[in-house]
Amino acid sequence: MKTMHLAEKIENLLMKAEYLVRIAINSANLNLFRRQSKSQLGLVLKIALLFCSSAAFAQQENEINLNARYFEYQQAAMFSHLQWPESLTKISVNLLPIKNYSGIPIEQRDERPEYFYHGKLPLAMNNIFRDATLASRYFVPTNNKADYQMELILDSYQLPFQYAPDDQWWKKLHGQADRWLQTPKNASITMTIKITSGNKKIKPWMEKVQMMLSNCDLNTLPQPQSWMNNRDQITQNYLSTTPGQTFLAAANFLILKSINRIHQQPLLGQIKHKHGSTLHLISNETNFTMGETLKVYYQDADNGKSGLSAGTIKVINTDRNHAIAYPVTLRADHLKVGDWVELKSPAPYSKPLSKFRSASQCAEVVVAEVADANEG
Repeated sequence: MKTMHLAEKIENLLMKAEYLVRIAINSANLNLFRRQSKSQLGLVLKIALLFCSSAAFAQQENEINLNARYFEYQQAAMFSHLQWPESLTKISVNLLPIKNYSGIPIEQRDERPEYFYHGKLPLAMNNIFRDATLASRYFVPTNNKADYQMELILDSYQLPFQYAPDDQWWKKLHGQADRWLQTPKNASITMTIKITSGNKKIKPWMEKVQMMLSNCDLNTLPQPQSWMNNRDQITQNYLSTTPGQTFLAAANFLILKSINRIHQQPLLGQIKHKHGSTLHLISNETNFTMGETLKVYYQDADNGKSGLSAGTIKVINTDRNHAIAYPVTLRADHLKVGDWVELKSPAPYSKPLSKFRSASQCAEVVVAEVADANEG
């Protein structure tokens, strides 16, 4: 069931608040009401509006949008915590080290959260990306040779405050009391993901996204990390900042786009045993379906799949990812153990839901300022 759009939720809550305020006014003694000042009436309206704003931004579970390449503020924040659906498909990936073109070095830093608003990038970014990939329940990071190789490219990285390239500069800026009275700029990041062949062949594929978050868009519930990273204070400090959550949001979006791309690839199985014309099949990627007709591909010299189909076979019995089949358009003696079968495209991948709870009072402050302006 699709969730209601955030704007519609706010509008409905505001309508309810207006209704409650009107009831309170109508039920009050008219003479007493006439003695109320504008500021007192404004206070009533302000409380109602603040209640609506707080309720609207308290916690959201929304469907996410994959049609854009630029996300800002609340739209971007929705990617900072994704609840991924279960997946029968498991794709192994080698995660290459993050390639950094941002001009800001990635280093091992043991710092408090405020450092990451203008300092160097933490080495923990690699672990955060690995955890986000594993959380998808679709990709399985491994150090062994995998189905595909995945590389994250950091194109640009904008900090909320001026970048401090060395510790001396950082200490000087940190010591300026008036610096912390400044309003931080938005954190912005542009990232690209690249997928290339591993055990499975794929035409090199790339996708790019830009995310921008303000201090008003911090999520009190950033996506949980693995047990080890949840205990790592550097990781937690970084993810409590707008730069950290902007990175996490961009990584989640690119992982989801990668799933959509890999999901378009045909799923494969192999001939495990052969007895006469009876073929015993197995697939490590999905389950077989009774009665389906599959294309067969000879195994090439590198144990991969040949480019052209040798013919078709038909499945006559199944047990989840195991099946029994017989040849349809070719002879059984033309096949051997290890030859590949191509399964039909699976059902569309179910998109995750986002989970967001505002960590900031910015929205309430904005509403209050609007109420103050209306009083005048």
